[in-house]
Amino acid sequence: MDRVEVAVIGGGQSGLSAAYSLLEEGLRPVILEASERAVGSWPQYYDSLTLFSPARYSSLPGVSFGGDLDRYPHRG
Repeated sequence: MDRVEVAVIGGGQSGLSAAYSLLEEGLRPVILEASERAVGSWPQYYDSLTLFSPARYSSLPGVSFGGDLDRYPHRG
């Protein structure tokens, strides 16, 4: 088994952000996610789910939501 320098638990927004920061520091993180894809818990909630903050504050590091940054992104 290969040696893991750092593991990030969860592939949601905070886990992906943490992994991005670790990569920026020259580390190679392994993301451990229980679901089939790295999206966090969003797919498990009701269809009308909307973020509580505008897109400008909800983007991942290095990946912008794009479009109108004052909109409140929906689940999809």
